[in-house]
Amino acid sequence: MMDQAAMLRAMMAERHPMPPAPNGPPTLVVGSGKGGVGKSVLSVLLAERVAADGRRVLLVDGDQNMGNLHVLLGLARANRLENVLNETAAPRDLLVPVAERIHLLPSDSGADSLYSLSAVDRARLHHRLSALYDEFDAVIVDAGPGLESVVRVATMRATRLIVVTAPEPAALTDAYATIKIVHGQVHDLPVDVLVNRIYAEREGPETFERLETAAERFLHRELRYLGAVWEDEHIRRAVRTPGLLLQGLQAGPNHDVLSAAVERLDLPAPARLVG
Repeated sequence: MMDQAAMLRAMMAERHPMPPAPNGPPTLVVGSGKGGVGKSVLSVLLAERVAADGRRVLLVDGDQNMGNLHVLLGLARANRLENVLNETAAPRDLLVPVAERIHLLPSDSGADSLYSLSAVDRARLHHRLSALYDEFDAVIVDAGPGLESVVRVATMRATRLIVVTAPEPAALTDAYATIKIVHGQVHDLPVDVLVNRIYAEREGPETFERLETAAERFLHRELRYLGAVWEDEHIRRAVRTPGLLLQGLQAGPNHDVLSAAVERLDLPAPARLVG
């Protein structure tokens, strides 16, 4: 892990964070540092709960190389990032309706032209796509697995980082590594922790406490506990059938858990409800 961390610090040393637009929507980056902890599923479910309060939500697949949120949701991509690159399509042509008030900005996994993009070209592409953010009340970015992906999206327009972890030691190690690397690049970015796949109520607070203790001791920074999500057979079954994920949330025990997590985020009211 130390070798990977050193590599990332060197890689990011030449990059400069892009601050969020002064009046732009809150942009929540959901990351884990590794695959297999349910990050993408929780990104979708959080988007549904944020939209339930009347907000227009943009769900962004931040895994440029292997993203599959559209598959998870049973959707076809409306257009390709390659077409935006060669200016035969506008960024808005990429948006795919998911549910009421939710749109997906899918990745273009498998597009050869994206693999060869320089860091500068990637930043320019992100800048063009992030212009879409201002059309929504909230943006949720599902960062790809691996530290590099989380760091890349967190340093571009994030207003909060939501770290998804699990009670297992390996998941905690990767969560701490994610927090440490992002802290080194954007030290004032607020970090929330969402513990996934618990089997007993105590597992959530205990897992968070271990992570919080390490962050306070070694990074001298605070974390915020968003809550703990139960291992849920309804969601596991729904994931196996593309397009049924949101129905799985309604049927299981995590509907209220994630509603409470969204309340703790204290997001601004939808624009049309202000005033």
